[in-house]
Amino acid sequence: MRILGIVLLAVAAAAAVAATFLPFSELLIRLAPGQPQTAYVTTGWSTHFGGTKDAHGPLFAVPVVAAAVTILLGIRWRKVAYAGAAALAGVTGMLFVYLLNAISFHREGNIAIDPALEAGFGTGIWVLLAAVVLAFAAVVVHPDD
Repeated sequence: MRILGIVLLAVAAAAAVAATFLPFSELLIRLAPGQPQTAYVTTGWSTHFGGTKDAHGPLFAVPVVAAAVTILLGIRWRKVAYAGAAALAGVTGMLFVYLLNAISFHREGNIAIDPALEAGFGTGIWVLLAAVVLAFAAVVVHPDD
């Protein structure tokens, strides 16, 4: 069981960090009739609107990486692994609610520019949720200190 716990913790931490480079949310919007849609994509490290990077975008990846490091430290101590899994769950929950609010705002027609607007979760949030499940699974099989 110790080997399984180590593998699950390592995979959870790697998945969490990898998720920060994937899109957390994607929004396709047409700014004027007849123009192609422009992508608004948020990752853990940046926000892009079309080809422009938002210099002031939130860095969601920082707490995710901190939780992933804590998860890795948990290879030695079960309580630390639990703390890392809990931190990752908290960060993921906060991010999920933030994105849900942003996506719902756009879907409810609050932006009347583009009736064909598309907004949704990106693959990054789903990988992050999977990392949370793996981290807690690792805590369950982790031997007591």
